[in-house]
Amino acid sequence: MNATESSLLVAADGDIVTWTLNRPAVRNAVNLALLELLDAELDALRRNPPRVLILGATAPGFCAGIDLKESRDASAEFAHVQVTLMHQVLDKLRRFPSPVITAIDGACAGLGAELAISGDLRVASPTSRFGYPEPRVAVPSPSHHLISLVGLARAQDLLLTARWVPAPEAESFGIVSRIAVDADTAAQELAAQVAKLAPRSLMLTKENMSLSIRAGAEAASRHHIDGVTSSAWTSDRAEALAAFAERREPSFTGS
Repeated sequence: MNATESSLLVAADGDIVTWTLNRPAVRNAVNLALLELLDAELDALRRNPPRVLILGATAPGFCAGIDLKESRDASAEFAHVQVTLMHQVLDKLRRFPSPVITAIDGACAGLGAELAISGDLRVASPTSRFGYPEPRVAVPSPSHHLISLVGLARAQDLLLTARWVPAPEAESFGIVSRIAVDADTAAQELAAQVAKLAPRSLMLTKENMSLSIRAGAEAASRHHIDGVTSSAWTSDRAEALAAFAERREPSFTGS
């Protein structure tokens, strides 16, 4: 597979490794194959971690979330495998020993928002926006990491309305660390700054922060996995996927 075909581009520059989500035709929506690739690459990179890992994406958009085209004819068993692996990848990314910087340009929806906020430092372009649209497609949204980042009241405002949050508001909430016109360049400059710091000290600091939220994160992940799996059987989920395929508004009944 050549670089243009790979769904994840990898580049190394000294002590800094950059990963780029590369499915631009679907706005970098994540399918099972990409989840499996991210999972394997995180394991491999953890064995010899760089000073800094940057996660970005090929334009347009950062990540449109889970690839709904793959979900249309999927079983509940597939949904369980997919969402379990999703949480595994997010957990590995958040527990990666080196600082992770996300370079965000464009829309981050659902899993895209979760990938974006999994960065320890999050640099976004002024036109970036964030949202958790899962209730529009009849599955629950993940909540724990967002709550730990922005607090319960703001998470409720995002998760229970499924609204889009523009970059300036996201920065005021703490979803975004900083805004830059060129997010990729700003992320590289920030990575160079972080790479000069003592790597063991940064690793232990990250471990300490992780310990403070670990128990709640594990319980929340298990609950979300169960919720997505059970939602796969519902009439509302079938209606949501049919409406997505037919480019129309869904009509939900609660069943």
